[in-house]
Amino acid sequence: MPADRALTPLRPHRRAPDDGGFTLVEVIVALAVISVVMAGTAPFLVQSLSVVNEERTEQVATEMANNALERIRALNPSSLLAGRGLLAAENQLAAAPAAARDAFADTQIAGDPLLDDYSVLGAEAPLPTEPLTVTGGGAEYHQSWYVGRCWQLKADPTVASAAISDCVATDPTKPGVAAVPFFRVVVAVTWQHTSCAPPGECVYVASLLVSSGSDPVFDLKRPPPTISPPVNQEGYVLGAVSLKLFASGGTLPRKWSQTGLPLDLTLAPGTGLITGQLKTAGTYPITIEVEDRDGRTDDATFTWVVAQLPVLTTPTAQISRTGTATSVAVVVTGGLQPMTWSATNLPGGLTIDPATGVISGVPTTVETQLVTVTVIDHGEQTRTTPPFSWRVLTPVSLDPGSLSATTAPGSYDFTSLAHGGLGPYTGWTATNLPAGMVLDSKTGIATVTTRAAASRYLAILEVTDAAAGKATATLVITVTPSSVNDLRVTAPDPTGPDQNTKAGDPVNLTAVAAGTSGYTWTAPGLPPKVTISTAGVMTGTPTAPGTYVVTLTVTDTAMSVAKLMFTWTVSP
Repeated sequence: MPADRALTPLRPHRRAPDDGGFTLVEVIVALAVISVVMAGTAPFLVQSLSVVNEERTEQVATEMANNALERIRALNPSSLLAGRGLLAAENQLAAAPAAARDAFADTQIAGDPLLDDYSVLGAEAPLPTEPLTVTGGGAEYHQSWYVGRCWQLKADPTVASAAISDCVATDPTKPGVAAVPFFRVVVAVTWQHTSCAPPGECVYVASLLVSSGSDPVFDLKRPPPTISPPVNQEGYVLGAVSLKLFASGGTLPRKWSQTGLPLDLTLAPGTGLITGQLKTAGTYPITIEVEDRDGRTDDATFTWVVAQLPVLTTPTAQISRTGTATSVAVVVTGGLQPMTWSATNLPGGLTIDPATGVISGVPTTVETQLVTVTVIDHGEQTRTTPPFSWRVLTPVSLDPGSLSATTAPGSYDFTSLAHGGLGPYTGWTATNLPAGMVLDSKTGIATVTTRAAASRYLAILEVTDAAAGKATATLVITVTPSSVNDLRVTAPDPTGPDQNTKAGDPVNLTAVAAGTSGYTWTAPGLPPKVTISTAGVMTGTPTAPGTYVVTLTVTDTAMSVAKLMFTWTVSP
């Protein structure tokens, strides 16, 4: 510090008399005032931004509409309808915003006259029937064009100051005053914005009248008409029909004709619409022809199949046997082919052919099932049977056996030979029983009622169970003589009489009897080319392989009879 300067003592600071300052209360009040002001200005600022945004989107929409109008002006009037199918245009207008429909109110919807009235083409037309999506200003806009015709009266020359009439949807021509045809094109631009009424879709609509001067002039060198061949048709008796035929090219109007349609169906010559009701089942080959105004034609063929509605017959209750192949065809009448079949709850081992409805296979398990069968025809008609019973049993079997019987009266029980199936066993039958032996068909018990001739018999025994299953077996019955004087065959040996011979080898076999005298022999059933003499000598050369059942019979002078049955096998 310089030596020549002295220190000045500090003094307390005092406010000037005109400076009041701010107390803490004043500061708080000031902050509150500022908050109120800011809170009041915030909605204003938000609203201002919303309005600016709304105006900006409307400005973009206006530009989009102007661009859409320029697209119209760039087209020749004759091209405004080009490629726009009438049905597609009608569908487009039906889905249009209300503002667009209002602007189109005095207009007759129109489509390309070269397209069929039922055409849905138009998405690729110069003025498409589908919205065109354009992005601008960060938002997505959809441009749509709605095209139709209207007419406006020319000014009446007899009136000094005639007013210009509105363009209306029907030709208002009056005597002496012509109407000018116009195309009216309504442009609609839509976009999403919260400022618009729910559901938030905004619409900007503009329209333009384009003078056609006269109907559009088209290239006179049109190709000849071409039919779009219809696919083959199917239907059911009493079914209603509405089939539209289509063609392209040619010079309008076109005229349709046909040959071969089912009875009660008609073809409208001007529209190509086939209508009516199918009455008679059958297959109908049909030819259709279209002719244009210049007489050029085209034709096509297709087939119409008419069927009765399908009727499915429920099978009767079924009984099958394990290990035995079975096949059941489920019957359906009417319906359209091909058909698809299915079944539920089939017994194990059985399946249904999905193409034919035949149930087949070899059952594997003893069971009872309630089965249903369903068929669906080509026309999607479905039919299902009520449940029917399918029972699987074991097969009936009958054991072959042998029986030693006497000529004395007695009874013999054959029931022990039967097995399986469903009891009780009924329907017992037998052939080749010894004379005097009778089989009870219900009980299976054979009774000897009269004295039987001694010898050997090959009885064919058959039994039927309660479910109509059958089985057969051969029963060898040997009748022993009651005394040494009984007539009987002793050769071939009754204990083993069966013969085996090779085809082409000569044979010589002599039959022998005992008990009395004066024998005469016969032998029905001998192999071909083998004969027996009355003395009982069998000779010849068998030629046909097979197994033959021979009944060797001897008769004595007292007219007693004895038989010996045996098999004669001729091998190749």
